[in-house]
Amino acid sequence: MVRFVLFLLIILFPYLIFSQNRKGVTPPTKEYVAHLKAAQSHGITHLKDKKVLNNYVSKGKLVKVKQRGYGYRLDNFTHSHPYLVSKANRTLSDIAREFVKKTGQNFFVVTSLTRTEADQNRLRRVNVNASSNDSSHSFGAAIDISYVRFNHKKQPNQKLEKQLEDVLKQFQKSRKIYFVKERINKCFHIIVR
Repeated sequence: MVRFVLFLLIILFPYLIFSQNRKGVTPPTKEYVAHLKAAQSHGITHLKDKKVLNNYVSKGKLVKVKQRGYGYRLDNFTHSHPYLVSKANRTLSDIAREFVKKTGQNFFVVTSLTRTEADQNRLRRVNVNASSNDSSHSFGAAIDISYVRFNHKKQPNQKLEKQLEDVLKQFQKSRKIYFVKERINKCFHIIVR
């Protein structure tokens, strides 16, 4: 009997592993783990729901991000909230200031900030790119900036996209952020270190 059970486990093990991966449960990459650790380093625990988010806001650990800042505008969020840890808020302002210095009176659009686990689960239903693992957005230190939305226009602008990416590379080189260019969502996903 024991041999039979072991035999079944050996035969079924690859199927069980494969079926888990098909359901979207994929092991995180080293890069993803580094980004997640950076997001977690700011003292915010995983934001399970809006109640936990509001608790951090009331304690001043998450600060409200202005709808219109120098060099940026916030999109109308449907799956995130306009809050960040203080360091991330300052970094967003610094990135925007450098972008304006480089481009003149232009601005970019921030498409996502802090998400609760509930927000992430809702987003996953409409966005295949939304992580099934913990999201760096659930720690108040992640920012998504569109690279096809500048100055109230939703259309590619290769010059402004490159200039924004150059600013982000500068910030990454100085170890202030990590960033990834997301092709599906056409945004730069930024994690403040």
